[in-house]
Amino acid sequence: MRQVTNPDGEVLYRDQAACAVAQEERRKAAEREARRPVCKRCGQKFTDQRWEETTAGGGAWTAGDAAVCGNCRADDVARKEAARLQAAAPPEDDQEPDRGRGWFRRRT
Repeated sequence: MRQVTNPDGEVLYRDQAACAVAQEERRKAAEREARRPVCKRCGQKFTDQRWEETTAGGGAWTAGDAAVCGNCRADDVARKEAARLQAAAPPEDDQEPDRGRGWFRRRT
């Protein structure tokens, strides 16, 4: 029994299969991009890393706003740190405190 082969048909089949796979990958990538969150402050789309951090349960990103991108989040952290440092710094008053005006101090 003789086996009939059609080499052009096999090439065509492989090309069509590869094309179908590529189209499916493009469709999935487009759907994923459509679901990608957007920062509520600047409107920039989240990076893959930030998207994963906000959707992962727990971790270092549990504190703070999960609806902002990494850059806005970094700005928030820097702003809070600056406010904390400013609050912890002693006042820069060069004046000597008023003596003798307390409840139990003697006036001199």
